[in-house]
Amino acid sequence: MKINNLFILLCLSLTLASCASQASKLNIDKLNTETRSANGVKLIPTKNTDASEFLNFAESYANLPIDMQKQELANTNQALALNPNDLLHRMQLVMIYGLPSSSLQDTPKAQNLLQQILQENILVNTQLAYAHVLFDYLIAVNKANKGNKDDQKRAEMLQQKNEALQQKLETAQQKLDELKNIEKSMGERDPASHK
Repeated sequence: MKINNLFILLCLSLTLASCASQASKLNIDKLNTETRSANGVKLIPTKNTDASEFLNFAESYANLPIDMQKQELANTNQALALNPNDLLHRMQLVMIYGLPSSSLQDTPKAQNLLQQILQENILVNTQLAYAHVLFDYLIAVNKANKGNKDDQKRAEMLQQKNEALQQKLETAQQKLDELKNIEKSMGERDPASHK
């Protein structure tokens, strides 16, 4: 599973690098300093209009020990409490819950948070490409986890059936042994009664 996660992260990085070069070749218009979401709330974009801040955070966060990852979560939540529309911190929260290297991984929560950001249509250039690749990764992980849970439930049900059948077999064997003992004791009585 770890190899798959590393492979996905490598693919994600390569895709983002490719998207970054394409975006600069297309000379996409720069984003204004403030954007409005569909519901009219002013959103403050990240300083850069590429995904480098997201990638830098993902790389540094992946190398943190567990206690520092927890501290990073607390800092991010605190920053979001002060400014809930800060895109960088919102994306950091998605990555804290979504990255495979996170000890605080909660991919369903990460998927929901990222889906909200994508629906607001506030990401530009490689930010959008990064978000889509991350979203696809989260969907795949959640689907795999659901499949694993379903497989585990089936395995537990089969184990319970196996235990029930084993118990029935033991009960049947016990009755068979009792019948053999009765037959044996009757066989021992018959010759004694013929004398």
